[in-house]
Amino acid sequence: MWSKLVTYLYPLGPGAECPSGTFECHISSGKMQWSEGMFGIHGLRPGEVVPTLELFMAHKHPLDRKQVLSLWAALLKGGGQGALLHRINDIHGKERRVFSAIQAVAGPTGQVDYVHGFMVDVTQSLRIESQDAASEAIERAYAHRYLIEQAKGIVMAIRGVDGPAAFDVLAAGSQLRNTKLRTVAEDLVHAASTGKAAEQLAGLLIRTDP
Repeated sequence: MWSKLVTYLYPLGPGAECPSGTFECHISSGKMQWSEGMFGIHGLRPGEVVPTLELFMAHKHPLDRKQVLSLWAALLKGGGQGALLHRINDIHGKERRVFSAIQAVAGPTGQVDYVHGFMVDVTQSLRIESQDAASEAIERAYAHRYLIEQAKGIVMAIRGVDGPAAFDVLAAGSQLRNTKLRTVAEDLVHAASTGKAAEQLAGLLIRTDP
Protein backbone atom coordinates (compact mmCIF):
# COMPACT_ATOMS: atom_id res chain seq x y z
CA MET A 1 0.00 0.00 0.00
CA TRP A 2 2.76 2.41 0.90
CA SER A 3 4.43 2.04 -2.49
CA LYS A 4 1.39 3.68 -4.09
CA LEU A 5 1.38 6.66 -1.73
CA VAL A 6 2.29 9.79 -3.64
CA THR A 7 1.09 12.65 -1.46
CA TYR A 8 0.28 12.75 2.22
CA LEU A 9 -2.00 15.66 3.08
CA TYR A 10 -1.67 17.67 6.26
CA PRO A 11 -4.07 20.33 7.62
CA LEU A 12 -2.10 23.32 6.35
CA GLY A 13 -5.10 25.01 4.79
CA PRO A 14 -7.02 24.67 1.52
CA GLY A 15 -4.85 23.13 -1.19
CA ALA A 16 -1.73 22.94 0.99
CA GLU A 17 0.42 19.82 1.00
CA CYS A 18 3.48 18.37 2.68
CA PRO A 19 6.06 16.75 0.38
CA SER A 20 6.17 13.01 0.82
CA GLY A 21 7.60 9.90 -0.76
CA THR A 22 7.99 6.17 -0.44
CA PHE A 23 11.06 3.96 -0.29
CA GLU A 24 12.02 0.31 -0.50
CA CYS A 25 15.25 -1.25 0.66
CA HIS A 26 16.81 -4.66 0.02
CA ILE A 27 18.94 -5.25 3.10
CA SER A 28 21.35 -7.77 1.58
CA SER A 29 22.49 -5.39 -1.17
CA GLY A 30 21.78 -2.09 0.58
CA LYS A 31 20.13 -0.83 -2.59
CA MET A 32 17.00 1.27 -2.37
CA GLN A 33 14.21 2.45 -4.62
CA TRP A 34 12.90 5.95 -4.01
CA SER A 35 9.75 7.56 -5.32
CA GLU A 36 9.96 11.00 -6.89
CA GLY A 37 8.88 12.53 -3.59
CA MET A 38 11.78 10.95 -1.72
CA PHE A 39 14.25 12.51 -4.13
CA GLY A 40 12.52 15.87 -3.67
CA ILE A 41 12.64 15.74 0.13
CA HIS A 42 16.40 15.23 -0.11
CA GLY A 43 16.79 18.12 -2.55
CA LEU A 44 17.46 15.85 -5.51
CA ARG A 45 15.93 15.18 -8.91
CA PRO A 46 14.82 11.64 -9.73
CA GLY A 47 17.75 9.64 -11.07
CA GLU A 48 20.33 12.21 -9.96
CA VAL A 49 21.87 9.66 -7.58
CA VAL A 50 21.56 5.94 -7.01
CA PRO A 51 19.81 5.64 -3.62
CA THR A 52 21.36 3.29 -1.11
CA LEU A 53 20.84 2.62 2.56
CA GLU A 54 24.21 4.26 3.23
CA LEU A 55 23.12 7.43 1.42
CA PHE A 56 19.76 7.33 3.19
CA MET A 57 21.41 7.28 6.61
CA ALA A 58 24.07 9.84 5.65
CA HIS A 59 21.37 12.50 5.27
CA LYS A 60 20.09 12.01 8.83
CA HIS A 61 20.81 14.93 11.13
CA PRO A 62 23.89 14.13 13.26
CA LEU A 63 21.92 14.61 16.47
CA ASP A 64 19.15 12.25 15.33
CA ARG A 65 21.17 9.61 13.46
CA LYS A 66 21.72 7.41 16.51
CA GLN A 67 18.00 7.32 17.23
CA VAL A 68 17.17 6.39 13.63
CA LEU A 69 19.82 3.67 13.52
CA SER A 70 18.54 2.27 16.79
CA LEU A 71 15.01 1.96 15.40
CA TRP A 72 16.23 0.26 12.22
CA ALA A 73 18.42 -2.14 14.20
CA ALA A 74 15.49 -3.16 16.39
CA LEU A 75 13.23 -3.80 13.40
CA LEU A 76 15.88 -5.71 11.46
CA LYS A 77 16.19 -8.22 14.29
CA GLY A 78 12.83 -9.81 13.60
CA GLY A 79 10.64 -7.54 11.55
CA GLY A 80 7.83 -5.25 12.55
CA GLN A 81 6.75 -1.66 12.13
CA GLY A 82 8.03 1.62 13.53
CA ALA A 83 7.71 5.36 13.08
CA LEU A 84 9.89 8.31 13.97
CA LEU A 85 9.88 12.09 13.81
CA HIS A 86 13.41 13.30 13.11
CA ARG A 87 15.56 15.70 11.10
CA ILE A 88 17.45 15.30 7.87
CA ASN A 89 19.81 17.56 5.95
CA ASP A 90 19.08 17.70 2.24
CA ILE A 91 21.74 17.91 -0.47
CA HIS A 92 21.85 21.70 -0.08
CA GLY A 93 22.38 21.54 3.68
CA LYS A 94 18.83 22.62 4.46
CA GLU A 95 17.46 21.07 7.62
CA ARG A 96 14.08 19.40 7.24
CA ARG A 97 11.86 17.77 9.83
CA VAL A 98 10.36 14.55 8.60
CA PHE A 99 8.05 11.83 9.82
CA SER A 100 8.93 8.38 8.57
CA ALA A 101 7.21 5.04 9.01
CA ILE A 102 8.88 1.78 8.09
CA GLN A 103 7.93 -1.87 7.91
CA ALA A 104 10.55 -4.59 8.07
CA VAL A 105 9.40 -7.78 6.37
CA ALA A 106 10.84 -11.01 7.75
CA GLY A 107 11.11 -14.15 5.61
CA PRO A 108 10.34 -17.74 6.62
CA THR A 109 13.63 -17.97 8.51
CA GLY A 110 12.89 -14.85 10.50
CA GLN A 111 15.57 -12.84 8.76
CA VAL A 112 14.59 -9.43 7.43
CA ASP A 113 15.55 -9.00 3.80
CA TYR A 114 13.19 -6.26 2.77
CA VAL A 115 12.08 -2.93 4.25
CA HIS A 116 9.63 -0.42 2.87
CA GLY A 117 8.01 2.74 4.15
CA PHE A 118 7.16 6.34 3.57
CA MET A 119 8.48 9.74 4.61
CA VAL A 120 6.61 13.02 5.00
CA ASP A 121 8.32 16.42 5.18
CA VAL A 122 6.46 18.19 8.01
CA THR A 123 8.81 21.20 8.18
CA GLN A 124 6.19 23.61 6.87
CA SER A 125 3.47 22.13 9.07
CA LEU A 126 5.54 22.52 12.23
CA ARG A 127 6.60 26.03 11.20
CA ILE A 128 2.98 27.08 10.77
CA GLU A 129 2.07 25.60 14.14
CA SER A 130 4.98 27.46 15.75
CA GLN A 131 3.91 30.71 14.10
CA ASP A 132 0.35 30.21 15.31
CA ALA A 133 1.58 29.54 18.84
CA ALA A 134 3.76 32.66 18.71
CA SER A 135 0.84 34.76 17.47
CA GLU A 136 -1.35 33.49 20.29
CA ALA A 137 1.36 34.32 22.83
CA ILE A 138 1.69 37.85 21.43
CA GLU A 139 -2.06 38.34 21.52
CA ARG A 140 -2.17 37.19 25.13
CA ALA A 141 0.69 39.52 26.03
CA TYR A 142 -1.06 42.49 24.47
CA ALA A 143 -4.33 41.56 26.17
CA HIS A 144 -2.55 41.46 29.55
CA ARG A 145 -0.85 44.76 28.80
CA TYR A 146 -4.17 46.41 27.92
CA LEU A 147 -5.69 45.06 31.14
CA ILE A 148 -2.83 46.46 33.20
CA GLU A 149 -3.14 49.83 31.45
CA GLN A 150 -6.83 49.89 32.38
CA ALA A 151 -5.99 49.14 36.00
CA LYS A 152 -3.32 51.87 36.00
CA GLY A 153 -5.90 54.35 34.77
CA ILE A 154 -8.20 53.41 37.61
CA VAL A 155 -5.45 53.88 40.20
CA MET A 156 -4.49 57.22 38.64
CA ALA A 157 -8.07 58.42 38.89
CA ILE A 158 -8.55 57.28 42.48
CA ARG A 159 -5.13 58.22 43.86
CA GLY A 160 -4.40 61.22 41.66
CA VAL A 161 -0.98 59.88 40.70
CA ASP A 162 0.87 59.53 37.39
CA GLY A 163 1.32 56.34 35.37
CA PRO A 164 4.59 55.08 36.88
CA ALA A 165 3.28 55.65 40.40
CA ALA A 166 0.05 53.85 39.55
CA PHE A 167 2.03 50.89 38.27
CA ASP A 168 4.05 50.86 41.50
CA VAL A 169 0.79 50.64 43.45
CA LEU A 170 -0.33 47.63 41.42
CA ALA A 171 3.08 46.00 41.77
CA ALA A 172 3.06 46.53 45.53
CA GLY A 173 -0.39 44.96 45.76
CA SER A 174 0.83 42.03 43.68
CA GLN A 175 3.72 41.44 46.07
CA LEU A 176 1.61 41.84 49.19
CA ARG A 177 -0.97 39.38 47.90
CA ASN A 178 1.58 37.08 46.29
CA THR A 179 -0.57 37.25 43.17
CA LYS A 180 0.29 37.81 39.53
CA LEU A 181 0.12 41.41 38.39
CA ARG A 182 -2.34 40.43 35.65
CA THR A 183 -4.72 38.97 38.26
CA VAL A 184 -4.47 42.10 40.42
CA ALA A 185 -5.28 44.26 37.40
CA GLU A 186 -8.16 42.02 36.34
CA ASP A 187 -9.72 42.12 39.82
CA LEU A 188 -9.45 45.91 39.95
CA VAL A 189 -10.98 46.38 36.51
CA HIS A 190 -13.84 44.05 37.44
CA ALA A 191 -14.40 45.95 40.69
CA ALA A 192 -14.53 49.21 38.76
CA SER A 193 -17.29 47.80 36.55
CA THR A 194 -19.42 47.30 39.67
CA GLY A 195 -18.51 50.66 41.25
CA LYS A 196 -16.26 49.16 43.91
CA ALA A 197 -12.84 50.12 42.59
CA ALA A 198 -11.92 52.25 45.65
CA GLU A 199 -12.74 49.41 48.05
CA GLN A 200 -10.84 46.90 45.94
CA LEU A 201 -7.80 49.17 45.77
CA ALA A 202 -7.83 49.82 49.52
CA GLY A 203 -8.09 46.10 50.29
CA LEU A 204 -5.35 45.34 47.81
CA LEU A 205 -2.79 47.26 49.84
CA ILE A 206 -3.63 45.65 53.18
CA ARG A 207 -1.13 43.03 54.19
CA THR A 208 -2.76 39.63 54.59
CA ASP A 209 0.04 37.85 56.44
CA PRO A 210 -1.09 36.27 59.76
